[in-house]
Amino acid sequence: MKEWWIQVGLIAVPLLAVYLHIPPPNLSPALYTWRSTGAFFTYQEQRIFYRDSWGAVGSSDVVILLHGFPTSSYDWYKVWEGLTQRFQRVIALDFIGFGFSDKPRFHRYSIFEQASIVEALVNHLGLIDQKVNLLSHDYGDTVAQELLYRYEHRRQGHINIGSLCLSNGGIFPETHHPRLIQKVGLFMGLHI
Repeated sequence: MKEWWIQVGLIAVPLLAVYLHIPPPNLSPALYTWRSTGAFFTYQEQRIFYRDSWGAVGSSDVVILLHGFPTSSYDWYKVWEGLTQRFQRVIALDFIGFGFSDKPRFHRYSIFEQASIVEALVNHLGLIDQKVNLLSHDYGDTVAQELLYRYEHRRQGHINIGSLCLSNGGIFPETHHPRLIQKVGLFMGLHI
């Protein structure tokens, strides 16, 4: 019973903050550095944050990191340095509605749009003809699966996938047992 109230509070407090227009707290030094070493590109009038680091000399491999829910590209900060020692380029983005990317109100967020944003970023960076490796986590797994579908079916604008690594994702829907907080979020239209 106690857990139920904690879960409802975790949903209610951020919703109340948004409703009351409470400004977000100041960025920590680590988040400030993360943002200042990134950039933005525009996708359908929305600013999308991404980081693009050059790494291993002699490698031509590119890896794109797709974050989970409800986080951001900052999920990858602990492995970023190690990835730059293996790959020529390490790229991560904040999906629309997450991290430093725009969070438009009354927007119909979808996995399909998130996949299109990844494709647009690849195009923006001039990598449309290069094989890329995808490393995804959680929510990013579903986006990666959509990207894989588009690649396998040669959809226009698809990215050329060299490899795919899914981590901590729900690729077997019949084994998913949502928690109460997830059911409440779904009922409220939060797509948790």
